[in-house]
Amino acid sequence: MNESDIDQLYKARELALNKSPEKTLPKVLETAESLYLAADSNADQAIKHRLSKFLTHVFYEILTSELIPKNEKPFIASQHLHTIMLICRDSQIDPVTYKYAILSLTSSYSSLFDLVAKTSNQELWDTMQELKSFIITRWRTPYPKSKSNEQVDDSSMLAQENENIGCKLATLKLISEVIIVQTPIISSSTIKDKSGHMNMISLASVPDNHPVISKKQVYESEAKKLLDSLLNYLVEQPFMISMIFVAIINCLAIVMKQRPQTTIRILSGLLRFNVDAKFQMDNQSTVNYRLAKRFVERAYKNFVQFGLKGQYIKNTGTTSTFYTKLSKISQTLHVIGEEAKSKGILNFDANEVEHYMNSDDRNKAIAQIKRLRSSIDDLIKAQMLTHDGSSLSNNDNNTFDNMQSSNIANGKASSSESIDDMHFNEKALQLSELQKYTMSKNNMQNFFNSSTVALDNSYSSVYSLMNSKNSDIDMSKLPSDLLLKLCSEAVFNTDTKKMLTGLSIVASRYSDLMNKYKTKKRRMEDDEMAERLNKRLRGEEVDEPMTNAPKVEEKPKEKVEEMSEASAINKSNDSTYTIEPEKLNENEKEEHFKRIISNIMDIKKMEETPEISSFVNTKLKPLQKIKLMQWNSSESWLHILTRLATRGVNHDENMSNIIRQTLYDYFLDNFNDRASVALEWLNEEWYNETINKSKKENGEESYKNYDEWSLKLLDGLVPSLENQHRRLFIRLMSELPRVTYEHILKLRSVCLDPARSSLGFQVLKFLVMFRPPTKPYIKEFLEKLKQEDSTIEKQCNSILDKYCK
Repeated sequence: MNESDIDQLYKARELALNKSPEKTLPKVLETAESLYLAADSNADQAIKHRLSKFLTHVFYEILTSELIPKNEKPFIASQHLHTIMLICRDSQIDPVTYKYAILSLTSSYSSLFDLVAKTSNQELWDTMQELKSFIITRWRTPYPKSKSNEQVDDSSMLAQENENIGCKLATLKLISEVIIVQTPIISSSTIKDKSGHMNMISLASVPDNHPVISKKQVYESEAKKLLDSLLNYLVEQPFMISMIFVAIINCLAIVMKQRPQTTIRILSGLLRFNVDAKFQMDNQSTVNYRLAKRFVERAYKNFVQFGLKGQYIKNTGTTSTFYTKLSKISQTLHVIGEEAKSKGILNFDANEVEHYMNSDDRNKAIAQIKRLRSSIDDLIKAQMLTHDGSSLSNNDNNTFDNMQSSNIANGKASSSESIDDMHFNEKALQLSELQKYTMSKNNMQNFFNSSTVALDNSYSSVYSLMNSKNSDIDMSKLPSDLLLKLCSEAVFNTDTKKMLTGLSIVASRYSDLMNKYKTKKRRMEDDEMAERLNKRLRGEEVDEPMTNAPKVEEKPKEKVEEMSEASAINKSNDSTYTIEPEKLNENEKEEHFKRIISNIMDIKKMEETPEISSFVNTKLKPLQKIKLMQWNSSESWLHILTRLATRGVNHDENMSNIIRQTLYDYFLDNFNDRASVALEWLNEEWYNETINKSKKENGEESYKNYDEWSLKLLDGLVPSLENQHRRLFIRLMSELPRVTYEHILKLRSVCLDPARSSLGFQVLKFLVMFRPPTKPYIKEFLEKLKQEDSTIEKQCNSILDKYCK
């Protein structure tokens, strides 16, 4: 391969673009790929790099060209994706080639995702995920301008933040595309497409049992984590990297438009973005820094205006909290922009504008950049299996006011806080809206105390819905049986709407107490910070907190501070107070289990007896009135008991046998009408042991429980059988899931009984005709039977001669 070969490729490309590009351009790409793969390691690196650049550029042209049929692009992309990955991994790759490779994956990611969803191509999916991970793990680094594994000093690390911007911007497009594709569409009606372009491919279109994209929750969690990484960059990047800031804000607008359910997370993160806190690069002039800042402020303002006009940020619903604050920020930024325009962008005082780092800020920035670079790498490698976080309350007005003021020109607040807390804020907003909706739809006049604010932080104040004087009664002193009766009667007799209203009032009180607690905690932290600042101003030594360490996620507290005397004691001992119920011994467990089984059987028997059913509301105990909402009297009870015996308490053979004995007794009590019960139970036993196969010592499959109880059931049934039970017995024997020689032997007493022998031989004849696998057992059984009693030899021979030859 030489320079002339590549020149020929460029000429072929020009010719293909002018004549039938849909047919000839893919062939040019195939030729370039074959030449690239054929080049060995000793080939001229300059020629190889030129070839890889040509290959990625043509690949991107094909994927973005309107002349190539849209339905052919994913197949073209799948054929060459592995080669693109090899090019990206080339240690000598140049930034332009790498950028085109990223853009190619970005433009084809959704169509390739759709192709995998339809074809279940495991190899293609693995290549997509490997290439995606390779690119995203390097987006915070200057790769390939400087290799990600190179050791650099601190000064070089800070300078790298502003290097290779083109590749970083291309990676941002890829990240936004991954977020959109891997975030399910909640409802097509909620997405309004005015431009005619909308990515409707998402995880929602993939079935839950897909053989390749099986763990959908993992990929959805990955999308959320990638969105958080973009927001974290805005908040935690110490330098004014305007091009990346503007690109992220534009990407967030696209994500918010195509996946509206991400709006709260995006707005929560954007409120913490402080433009004034970003430092000036060492090699950045003051004019350049001022211009960069203006560009970012204008992008911020445009984003807010886009959200307001597109009705993504509304003055009602879950975004109402953000509406006022973002509107004020947008107005302030507009005023700042008009003022700068009237004065002239070059007319400013450099001493007031420049914002270089001091030594302390530099050390913090170095540690922060190291942490951010490692976090995105860990995020991809760990596949983002978990998604948890906590946040400030949406009602903390002082905190949000500080956020708002930090974004305007005169504010200088810190932006080093992480946005991991915003997830709890999102949940709190949704809970608040649910509470408002519930209480607006119900009548709270039925409650004596319907206030959504508790009098104090005691349990009685939180849960009391009646006269507060009656809430001072210590219910824990009442017997458990009485408490159980009170609760069950209340649940049974209370209207559903009224119960939801009461629960909403209690939830609102909890939310109010949690907000007060968080506000108090935040003020204490602010006071401590102010005290440290005063000490520093006085020249005193200050013990600084470890702000550069990775922030430990603080889960929302489940109890209100000092809610009761016990919690106050535990707080002083710095331990968690938990109440553990007393453990039951084996006899107590068995006794309670028998009571549960008895209650289920009582319900079944009650429904079978109309005269008993008419007295349900007056004769039954409170808990016996409460049943499943979709209870099926003919099936539900049996499904519960059989599944409980085979899969629920199967680890305890004694408890499982209690259920089996109950079903056995129930069948024999009226076997004429309950054959289907026995068959369903035994089929469940057989199925459970089939999917959990175990081997006997001789290598045969073991069906211990099925064999034991099916044989026991025949032992109990056979003595009660008469000739009029012919159809019942034939059905039972023919529908058993497994028939062995031991099962055939149970017919011995029937066949030897002169009064019932015809019943036994009819069953044997039916089995040998319609269950051929039983033929060897029946043949052996009849051979022994006629030797045992000569009076039935004729009946045995009639079956043996005709069906068992």
